[in-house]
Amino acid sequence: MVPLSDFSDKTVRRKAAETQRHMRDHWTFYAFQGALLIVVGVLALAVPLAATLASTIFFGWLMLIAGVVGIVSALRAKGAPGFWSHVLLAALAAVLGVVILFNPVAGAITLTWALAAYFVMVGVACFSIARAVKASTGQHLVLFASGVLNVVLAAILVLGLPGTAVWAIGVYLGISFISSGVGLLAAAIHARKSAGV
Repeated sequence: MVPLSDFSDKTVRRKAAETQRHMRDHWTFYAFQGALLIVVGVLALAVPLAATLASTIFFGWLMLIAGVVGIVSALRAKGAPGFWSHVLLAALAAVLGVVILFNPVAGAITLTWALAAYFVMVGVACFSIARAVKASTGQHLVLFASGVLNVVLAAILVLGLPGTAVWAIGVYLGISFISSGVGLLAAAIHARKSAGV
């Protein structure tokens, strides 16, 4: 019987090789995505209040649309189990979207919590990518640092509530986009060099 540790090591090495091969084959896409993230981050830092309000309004529209679609789909499946709970949750999402759209500044606090969760997920993703490319590149340190930065931003964002929610969302989005963009661009450039292009 093969030990579990051997299986997991082989799986990690195989996944790392697949990730590296994919990065080599599509390095231009990742470089473009990294550069675009940097540009968006700089714009968010330049006008943090506008970035905060835009994010909040976007989130409000998402909630409203999700609520309306949820109500319509629940009504189309009127006899299905859980009909009333689906209608209630969809209506709640729609109402929350309307409330956020009518008062985006107050909605920024709700978005702040969602943004903190986003930063944690981006941080975990950066750690995962850094681990995958660690075997073949020194660029994993940039990705790891980006992951740490995203997790720290999430903690600061939650601890600063409610006062910082109005401006912090735009600033933190900008920092997160720039750090993620730099990490992705560095990984793409290294993948290009390793491919001999």
